[in-house]
Amino acid sequence: MPSVPQNPMSERSSLLDRRKRNNRQQYSALSDLHAIPSMPSVGNTQGHYTSAPTSFVTASHNSLGSLGTRTSGNDNHHRFKLFNKRLGSYDEDRQALIDENTGVRVWYESYSTIDWIHDRIKENLRLRRLRSAPGLHGRWAKAKDASQAWILVILTGAMVAFIAWFIDVIQEWLSDLKGGYCTTNWRHNSKFCCWNKEDYEACPEWRSWPQVFKATTEHEAYYISMVMYTLVGLSLSLIAALMVKYSAETVVIRTPPTHTSLLKPTSPAAGKDHGFDDNDDDTISKPQTKVAYYSAGSGIPEVKVILAGFVIKGFLGIKTLFVKSIGMIFSTSSGLNCGKEGPFVHLACSAANIFCRLFDKFNKNESKRREILSASAAAGVAVAFGAPIGGVLFSLEEVSYYFPIKTMIRSYCCAMVAAMVLKITDPFGTGKIVLFQVHYDKEYHLFELVPFLICGAFAGFFGAMTSYFNIKYQHMRKSTFIGNYPVVEVLCIMIVTALVSFWNPFARLGLSEFALNLFSECSPTNDNAGLCATTTLEIPRLLYLLLTTLVIKMLLTMITFGCRVPGGIFLPSLIIGAVTGRIIGLLMQYLTLTYPDIWPFDVCADDIANHGKCIIPGVYAMVGAAASLAGVTRTTVSLVVIMFELTYSLTYTVPIMLAVMMAKWIADAMFIEGIYDLLIDLQLYPYLDARKEYAHTLSVPDLTEKKHSIIHADHINTVGKLYEKIDEMDAMGYREDGGIPILNDGGYLEGYIATSELSHALEQLQRHFEKSPYPITDEEYYAIPCYFRHNAQGVLIESDDVCSSILCLVPSDCTSRAVAEDEEDRRHSVPLNDFSLYVDQAPLTINQNASMELLMEMFIKLGARYVCLTGINGQYLGVIHKRTLLAYLKELEDN
Repeated sequence: MPSVPQNPMSERSSLLDRRKRNNRQQYSALSDLHAIPSMPSVGNTQGHYTSAPTSFVTASHNSLGSLGTRTSGNDNHHRFKLFNKRLGSYDEDRQALIDENTGVRVWYESYSTIDWIHDRIKENLRLRRLRSAPGLHGRWAKAKDASQAWILVILTGAMVAFIAWFIDVIQEWLSDLKGGYCTTNWRHNSKFCCWNKEDYEACPEWRSWPQVFKATTEHEAYYISMVMYTLVGLSLSLIAALMVKYSAETVVIRTPPTHTSLLKPTSPAAGKDHGFDDNDDDTISKPQTKVAYYSAGSGIPEVKVILAGFVIKGFLGIKTLFVKSIGMIFSTSSGLNCGKEGPFVHLACSAANIFCRLFDKFNKNESKRREILSASAAAGVAVAFGAPIGGVLFSLEEVSYYFPIKTMIRSYCCAMVAAMVLKITDPFGTGKIVLFQVHYDKEYHLFELVPFLICGAFAGFFGAMTSYFNIKYQHMRKSTFIGNYPVVEVLCIMIVTALVSFWNPFARLGLSEFALNLFSECSPTNDNAGLCATTTLEIPRLLYLLLTTLVIKMLLTMITFGCRVPGGIFLPSLIIGAVTGRIIGLLMQYLTLTYPDIWPFDVCADDIANHGKCIIPGVYAMVGAAASLAGVTRTTVSLVVIMFELTYSLTYTVPIMLAVMMAKWIADAMFIEGIYDLLIDLQLYPYLDARKEYAHTLSVPDLTEKKHSIIHADHINTVGKLYEKIDEMDAMGYREDGGIPILNDGGYLEGYIATSELSHALEQLQRHFEKSPYPITDEEYYAIPCYFRHNAQGVLIESDDVCSSILCLVPSDCTSRAVAEDEEDRRHSVPLNDFSLYVDQAPLTINQNASMELLMEMFIKLGARYVCLTGINGQYLGVIHKRTLLAYLKELEDN
């Protein structure tokens, strides 16, 4: 790299003249131009170079033009920052980044991976500049900067609590609408309509549908109730499905390389040299059009991959937040077997993502943004279960990829604010954050540890089996005609739900209400919707109803979770485990009441004599619920803490821990992955799980693409040749987050430029010619040379002088005028075809003799998107892309 000259302007002129002389013969048509011309739309290109810049968009979102602006005409900048997604440049301190040799980045494209290292360097540069500010102004700037994260987490926590309050209130009213309505106030649900009455007392203010239609017999009342239950459920589920369908986005994605192609050359040119056919489907990635239903499901799998560095535009946007919040009310109220607890995590992250737009510190640094998103996930669990501490642990254990200490403290603050605000708003009118919070104060007996373990084993098995068959059904949905008719599928599932559930008094209850009754302790005034047995003769009937309910809930969960409505699997899984635990609890109650004098039940004599019971089936339901969730999600510590906070007691610490551990052992014996990891695999997201261990069968050189496209810095690289290289990267499947190494004549690595930055630089060059009033032929445009080394001054473009905007195309009269201009202004001028500012001059490299464990650590700990392979002598050998590594790891798992 040349040193900085003593006379920058004379050196600049000699550099221009020298490069013009070197290229005059090949570009004689361009050297005679007396002004910088413009060109027609590149989309009309004829001749050898047929690829157009606008053909490289890989998603339905608008492509990015200048740093931070859009190439489409839709460039409306809203007055309020919350509505401005990408305003201005992604990297504002461009010269400092060039001095750090990391290069400038543009806004990340959808379905690409962020550059963690670059964003950390940018943050360190910002902090260095901030801390160098002297005096009171510097202290005030530091205080403002330190407060921004706390402002964001407090705003997020309060917003999530208000959203949860709104959803809980409306959802309770719509759920009760399936059974009747309140005559005194149509806005009241059954609880508020009959506020001053006990459950066993008559409530004339609430009119059921058989009363409205004046049913005279029990059969008429049953069928009227079933019809209205089905019709209201169909209407609500239809609204939810339509909202999801018409808010979906169409994206174009690339299929990842197949496992069998890992050792094949992925470059088409290299394939010919090695005897591979150009039409080999294994070596060429083909685009696929996909409909993305961002508002459907729980959203936790996508949140996990986003926190791991993946970019999905629109998934955490305002539209998704609105549609999912409203649609979730209708889907959970309809009677579909889905819960609202999982989607609260998605909604919390969406709120945090929107609030990040208030501060450039987080809006223009994807790494910093993910710290706030990790903190906000805790607020979602806090409002879902009334468990702020459990929410922090859930974010750490299940959701987050990068979780430093400061993020844990922010998570704590965010969850605390959310729980406090929701407690103040009191959506259920009971002082509880969630409907199914209960309290136990009775100690358990030691012999109960055995049935607790049995409960954990069965609940974990049922949870894992439900996840397994649900994923099987989702694969079938994805590969058959079922996926083409999402609304029809939802309506069919709703009809099946009504038909198989309504006859069972437990199966037709709302999930939150059913969970409350399962967890509650029986009392003389409350039989928990018929779940309590006053004598041992009633227990067999209850066991029959609960067993059929268990089968119904498992089957409905298998086909409902993943359909195109907002809804999660947390509450359905919790119900499956709670029913399992309640069954075991009733069996234990039967044994203790029938054989009170037999060991080990003889220790219950005092309890039976004083209270008439020794076993609380609701405790077993709580233990089974935790175990089932462990079998579905594979989380442990966070689930135990969530159950502590739900029961307001540490009395049953050991039973819950034993059951959760047993459930995880049983589920892991069946298969290792939790439901969210299985969904990530189903959607083919590039997620590198840091918790997995692999027995590697390939070496580092085996994963290297040695015939990868390269750029020779010492050769002439024209616009047309660069478009050809981008087309080749597109065919290889690395359009979104791939890149091209830059070499010198000696074969040594000088830098690396990402395809997104290269495409952006070419778009900038094209835009310059489009705005010019002078025509240029397509051949002339594609023959423009581009450069990837710093010019002599090593500075960036700041001048709008038209004569200095294209290197090697500046006429002599413009050059003479440029020499006379102010030298300081001219120092900050770099041609548009000088792409050196986008080059990462310190690319990650690994020696060919390095181990696979070191390579894995580089991708996991550094968040690398690529690693370049070098030989013993330091020469460049090839590139290892993250997606190639993921395909190899997937092959290891399958084998």
